[in-house]
Amino acid sequence: MGDTGVHFQCQCCRSPLNIVDLGRSESHAQASGRLPNRHSTVLGASLFGGKVDESFIVLDPSGVRRAPAESAVLGPGSRALEESFVLLAGASSTHRQAHAAEGSQLSADPTLALDDRFTQLQHIFDVASWQTKLDQPLCQECTKRVKEEIEASVAEVEAECAAYEAAISKLEADQTQALSEEDFEAELKAVGAEKAQREAAEAQAALEQAERGLQALQAEAEDLAKQEEQYWQSFNNFQMQLAMHVEDRDVLLNKIDHATAQLDRLKQANIYNDVFHIWYDGPFGTISGFRLGRTSAQPVRWEEINAAWGQAVLLLHTMAQACRLNFSQYRLLPMGSYPRIADRSQTLDLFGPVNRLYCTSFDKAATYFLACIKEFSEVARSKDLREGQNPLELPYAIEGDIVGGFSIKLQSPFKRDAHWTKALKYMLTDLKWCLAWMVGRQERSARAAQQQQPQQQQQQGATSTQLPAAAQN
Repeated sequence: MGDTGVHFQCQCCRSPLNIVDLGRSESHAQASGRLPNRHSTVLGASLFGGKVDESFIVLDPSGVRRAPAESAVLGPGSRALEESFVLLAGASSTHRQAHAAEGSQLSADPTLALDDRFTQLQHIFDVASWQTKLDQPLCQECTKRVKEEIEASVAEVEAECAAYEAAISKLEADQTQALSEEDFEAELKAVGAEKAQREAAEAQAALEQAERGLQALQAEAEDLAKQEEQYWQSFNNFQMQLAMHVEDRDVLLNKIDHATAQLDRLKQANIYNDVFHIWYDGPFGTISGFRLGRTSAQPVRWEEINAAWGQAVLLLHTMAQACRLNFSQYRLLPMGSYPRIADRSQTLDLFGPVNRLYCTSFDKAATYFLACIKEFSEVARSKDLREGQNPLELPYAIEGDIVGGFSIKLQSPFKRDAHWTKALKYMLTDLKWCLAWMVGRQERSARAAQQQQPQQQQQQGATSTQLPAAAQN
């Protein structure tokens, strides 16, 4: 047959199908000695002869179906095609006559016959698809595979049927051997008792397992309780120790604050002014509360005068040591209320009582003490000049035994006690000025040291940072 523009594909593998006449394809295959290729199918056999005619089931007048001459090539799927039409015998003969007439008519018009054949073939494929629930047409290989799948399904269904039949047979056999009602009840009770025993055993096993789990949990709970008690004991001990440490720390901080305040107060305080407080009491000059001198109106006892001289000598001696000053001509000997002053040849007493007419030694000792005050002031003045400070100037000039215009000597038949007392008061005033100079100098030195200390620390830090670098180099 020539190409008419109508093409069929295998609905499974989408391979093109070559639709040929069955009779011609068989003769061609016998002549060539081979079967049709993969793209051909037997579903496209002759429309009016051969296998397609077997799609019709022709009944005889007696109503008995005649078996077809040959089985369809499609296997189980061909059954749907065989049962697609049911014709009576008369209709069959009429159908054959129509076929013959149509064949003669188609022989007259080949093109029309070919189109009708393809249309009828398409109709057959549609009917086969609807009956088999499979898209038609199929190639030979897909047909074979579908056939195998259907046969496997049939075998599975047959196996299930056999199993059902065996079960039915067994049930029928059991029914033939039915138990009596008493035996059934006894067996039911036995089964119930066995089930109850089994459930009781399982429940007992579960109970024992639960009890073991409960015991384990109780042991774990006791262990946790002990651990918790130990933890709280440790925590309480730690809190107590912490509180004690905090209390000790607070006490130490308070002590440090108090000590710092005391230190600041002591730094600001002048120990010399506190120990050797020089002031005045009316016409008398006082040192550490002791009056130095006497008048006719207030005859001070010599014990108090000696104590005042002892404090004055001790103060000047302490100031000289603090300034690292050694007097050039005299040496002070502070001995409490019995002070003395020594020169290169002798030691003189600077305490009484003395006779006013015979007190040469006492007057020399007082004059030597006045000379030591003058030498101290001159040394202080020279240091101030070197350092560019304001030089020390005594309020009352000292010349020999004269201070502020009054002699410090006691021996004089016409001298009044008031003049001697005033000279002693001026002497203590000059001594206080020397003390103030020394205290001011010490304070300046302390401030300078405090200012230099941070600079030294910075220099030391810079040196310590440079040392590792130098070591690396």
